[in-house]
Amino acid sequence: MGEQAVRARFGGSPVIVGVIPGQDPAVWDSALELAGSWSVPLIAAYVDPASYLIEWTPGNQVLPISLDPVLDPDDDTAIDAAHLKDSLTAAATGYGTAWSLRVIGGDPALALGRLAEAVGAATIVIAARRPGFLAKVDELVSGSLMHRLLTTQTVPVLGIPSPDVQHHFHSHG
Repeated sequence: MGEQAVRARFGGSPVIVGVIPGQDPAVWDSALELAGSWSVPLIAAYVDPASYLIEWTPGNQVLPISLDPVLDPDDDTAIDAAHLKDSLTAAATGYGTAWSLRVIGGDPALALGRLAEAVGAATIVIAARRPGFLAKVDELVSGSLMHRLLTTQTVPVLGIPSPDVQHHFHSHG
């Protein structure tokens, strides 16, 4: 795809990046670089793991509340989001990319997809795998976030691999 085709496809549309506390910094750095190279805004989306989607009314109208929930400042999600915003701000220094943090609710794949649709996003950037045992259990129960996004979204999804992934290359001799 030539530069003109890339600009026609992605020009002007924001990039969404899924963020969580303790995430590999490569995900945030990659999203900043991508948004900067396209000269588009970056939206960091933190999905509140303890909430649920309440967006859809019987008439299929999207309510703004789970795309912009009102959080009690003492709520764990609000505290996590404030810490996350501080660390993202520090990491974004020097990139010159305009960005914002959105706290959204519900199933991560559906919530990220609905945010992407609401803002007309060019792409969704996520970590290819979340770290930890509980993430592996969640993946067994509900499937990987990457797979669910790839099978439910109309925008491209970019997965950033974890640096601790073991690469197994097969040689044909």
